[in-house]
Amino acid sequence: MKLSLSGRLVEKSSTQSVMPVADFIRLAARYGYDAVDLRGSQVNPDTPPAAFVELKSVLQSTGIAVFAGQYHGKLADAAEEKRFVEFAAKLADLGAFSIRMGAQPPVLKRAAQLVAPLRLRIHYQMHTNSPFETIAGAAKVLAEINEPNFGLVPEPANLALAGLPFSRDMFEPLRGGIVGVHVQTLVVSPDGANALKLCDGTEVRYTRVPYAENRHTPFAVFFDALRKVGFDGYVNELEPMPAEGELENVVREAAAFLRPLL
Repeated sequence: MKLSLSGRLVEKSSTQSVMPVADFIRLAARYGYDAVDLRGSQVNPDTPPAAFVELKSVLQSTGIAVFAGQYHGKLADAAEEKRFVEFAAKLADLGAFSIRMGAQPPVLKRAAQLVAPLRLRIHYQMHTNSPFETIAGAAKVLAEINEPNFGLVPEPANLALAGLPFSRDMFEPLRGGIVGVHVQTLVVSPDGANALKLCDGTEVRYTRVPYAENRHTPFAVFFDALRKVGFDGYVNELEPMPAEGELENVVREAAAFLRPLL
């Protein structure tokens, strides 16, 4: 498996990054990551052509690959579809593997069809309060979308939040449908500092903790389950932006923890 670093770590909002994207790529290279996940705050349909030229040069000089780009939209009409395909073509020119979208299944299906000629994939992170909250539900929607270049990205924290059991057989229903993996570290507990709701309205509380202090998430079992269904792709470190002055520590510690599991 290959280790990727998400631009979420330097994302102040959906439209604002606290670090130039070229510097972010160099940061990933400095700590031994193989790829980057470029967020919409870093690269989007409005990014000037000259910026793509610079990014391509930095990627080539650092040897860093692009696991994914991100697109926010609903492909509402022909004009938006054209805009989306033009953006996808720029990502493909960077060597991107996939594009992350958070849309409803019919939109995901259409997006996959549109980028197929570019040899790109569309993926959806398995997430609470979504059609892909559980493995069983995700398998059902994956079959409904039924596009060879559409796939899912499981993430252990969200699976834990959904109350799913971890086992070496957990991903069998998704065999062949996993195109990447996201990872973040948190602990689910009744007195957690944060809260969210599941599809059924249940509130779940959680607290973010460093990887080295997480005794609740069975990361080894999670990665064994991925290997059992033949996954050998990108594993994307997806922590939110850390406190000021902590970015490099988080990036370094995540790489040190995750690399031996791959």
